[in-house]
Amino acid sequence: MSRPHLPKVGLRTIKTALAVMISYAIFVPFNLIYHTDYGGIWGQLGPSYACIACIICMQSSLGQTIYQGVSRFIGVAVGGALGILALTLGEYLDHPAVKIVVLGLVCVAGVWVCLVIKRPTACGMACILPCVILITRVSGGDRYAYAAARIIETVLGVAVAFVVNALLPSPQGEAEPPQSAADGQKKEKP
Repeated sequence: MSRPHLPKVGLRTIKTALAVMISYAIFVPFNLIYHTDYGGIWGQLGPSYACIACIICMQSSLGQTIYQGVSRFIGVAVGGALGILALTLGEYLDHPAVKIVVLGLVCVAGVWVCLVIKRPTACGMACILPCVILITRVSGGDRYAYAAARIIETVLGVAVAFVVNALLPSPQGEAEPPQSAADGQKKEKP
């Protein structure tokens, strides 16, 4: 009788788990776990998007993590800018037809900008972040605080993934990311 093959827990899994734990732990001493009663950005901050960024950005090697992290930074910058720009529509966004059209427009704009700057791996985040900003039921000036908090959380998570991957060893022989934007476009299309 043969035993079932169970996958082993590799170093990338350990690094990911450690980065998630650190990302969460950063918020705990400041009691920043989405306490809206704090008001402003402080009231909107929490560890969710930091932990998600760690999971997505952590790769087997530091070079791959840097490549993924830079794409995430670019996507957050593009998506955050588009989300904040869309928020300038104010109360018009409360109308479902306007919100539907704006959601489509921010997605098209996010993909277009990322392709123009030759970073197709940033397209997803460039679309996700403005959608989260626009769909979440946050009103008035808190919308801007919410948008800023999502950006801060994501940047923090990416930074933690960088540090953890830099401090822990990478397995030998790991493939590095493409060296040029053209190589990246061949491997990943939006």
